[in-house]
Amino acid sequence: MTKRAKIIAMVQLPPPMHGAAKMNQHAVEALSDDFDLHLIEMRFATDLSDIARFSLRKLSVAIWLLLRLIWTLPGSRALYICFAPSGGAYYRDCLYVLMAKMFGVPAILHIHGRGLPKMRQSRWGHWLQNHVLAKQTVILLGETLRSEVAGLACNIAIIPNCLDGTAFATAPTDDWHPQKQVKILWLSNLFRAKGIETLIAACAVLRDQGMPCDLTIAGAQGDMNEADIKALLAVFAMTDTARYIGPVSQSDRKAAFDQADLFVFPSHYANEAQPLVVLEAMAAGIPVITSNIATLPEFVRDGETGRLCPPENPAALANAIRDAVGSPTQTTRMLDAAYRLCQDQFRRDQFARSLRDLVCDVIGHDAQNASHSNHEVAECPSAHTRPTTSGPKPDDP
Repeated sequence: MTKRAKIIAMVQLPPPMHGAAKMNQHAVEALSDDFDLHLIEMRFATDLSDIARFSLRKLSVAIWLLLRLIWTLPGSRALYICFAPSGGAYYRDCLYVLMAKMFGVPAILHIHGRGLPKMRQSRWGHWLQNHVLAKQTVILLGETLRSEVAGLACNIAIIPNCLDGTAFATAPTDDWHPQKQVKILWLSNLFRAKGIETLIAACAVLRDQGMPCDLTIAGAQGDMNEADIKALLAVFAMTDTARYIGPVSQSDRKAAFDQADLFVFPSHYANEAQPLVVLEAMAAGIPVITSNIATLPEFVRDGETGRLCPPENPAALANAIRDAVGSPTQTTRMLDAAYRLCQDQFRRDQFARSLRDLVCDVIGHDAQNASHSNHEVAECPSAHTRPTTSGPKPDDP
């Protein structure tokens, strides 16, 4: 019987639930199928509002995880890590990758956000990042994000996020027609940078122009809570036509999408990469309006699979909503195209195959090195189509 290659996965899993945690769950399940996976769960935050805060408890957890990593590294063929691209967590994850390098274990850094260029602005920061990423493999969510690692001697793989089969509605067949009072849905974790205020302000603009909207805001508390939402609604005199319904479970998301005419997500989050909720809305057959940032223009193609507008611009967002409502035939074509795109490019089986094949590429190179030393090497499962990669190979100078 072929011995399965030992792989370490250092990832954050739900709870709390957010896009990266959900994708980490998919990654762990995919890798468990073909490898001897040793999971080191990075559970630092107890809820979303705690994610970016420093605490002594988090420091102690980080040290404990480092010790677990050191214990697990001998005999491992690769370290797969959900790598934080900014903040204090970035330095923590740099330490984990450097430790793997000390043991001669190649690292695969899956990056779900943006921020690496900012972390290498200083001479010391550039030296550290280049040293950490040199000859390692970095997974980016889209072509737009190549600038995150521009000029660094790392291997790049483009593997986008994916959707569960349950995320797909029945293929749309009827023409899209909004209700008389257009129902708009905003669904995400409650962070100001996700564009809640921009959307509320845009709805106020439409109301003043004689086109009232019915706005539903859903999501778990982040750096905002229910009182903050109610205060914003009061400022814009929207308390009669908007409501906050709290967190929405995975099983209730379908109902939230089904009841909406439009999904609007005007994020200006600095670290935004590929928001999973936008893909979920597209797969649910709901017309999408979002910001022209990060990888969003790669799949929300303006006028083709959705509408894009500049972030933090309520007037432009109001115009985009008005255009969608005023052009039902075009909006129908766009939601149909968006559904097909998700079916073609964001399936879970594609994600799993690409990730497994990438790991095989990485440990296959490691196996070549080990064979020269007559060490026993576990074989990788048979390869499939490789993900898009570029940059220097691991053995390049």
